[in-house]
Amino acid sequence: MNWRQRLGAFVGGFDAGQHNRRMRGFRATRAHVNALIAASGPDITARARWLVRNNGYAVNAVESWAANTVGDGIKPISKIADAARKEDLQRLWLAWTDEADAEGLTDFYGLQRRAAREAFIAGEVFFRIRPRRASDGLIVPLQLQMLPAEMLPLEQTGLLRMAMPFARASSSTRSGGAWPITSCAAIPATAAIRGSRAKPSACPHTRSSM
Repeated sequence: MNWRQRLGAFVGGFDAGQHNRRMRGFRATRAHVNALIAASGPDITARARWLVRNNGYAVNAVESWAANTVGDGIKPISKIADAARKEDLQRLWLAWTDEADAEGLTDFYGLQRRAAREAFIAGEVFFRIRPRRASDGLIVPLQLQMLPAEMLPLEQTGLLRMAMPFARASSSTRSGGAWPITSCAAIPATAAIRGSRAKPSACPHTRSSM
């Protein structure tokens, strides 16, 4: 021990910083957390997903955390004084929640539950804001596409630019109605951002659209 460590052992201080018999063999890494995540993050995420697929305790932990985190979900309340307009707006909101998922798998509240599950398992999740054409026939021409954390590589640490190119595909991401892409360089700046990650990674199993 150096003199600082000997002094700390003499005067007390933080128990986690002691070098007594019980803590002497505790050799924690001093590497930066970003370096640790870049080195081990993919394996940790893959193992977490494996546990959720194969372990009932893990599934129960995920579902319990998601249920308690999301609850009834985000339910906005308009402050418009006009009762008729307020009712129309609320009706429009409820209609949009049924069409919010770009993949057509669930509604807006289901997306929140899925996002909570992803945050628990992988530590993060992304949403791409998808403006739609009027010809798509949606009540509100806007949808949300959930993207798993694996779509952005952990080794990318550059600054995120204000815009990224779209991948050309079909006008929908519903199952069976889109083209699979071999590169996920289709995430625009309207998507959620992981720290300072810059580029999407190859993701051949993911569907995207213009």
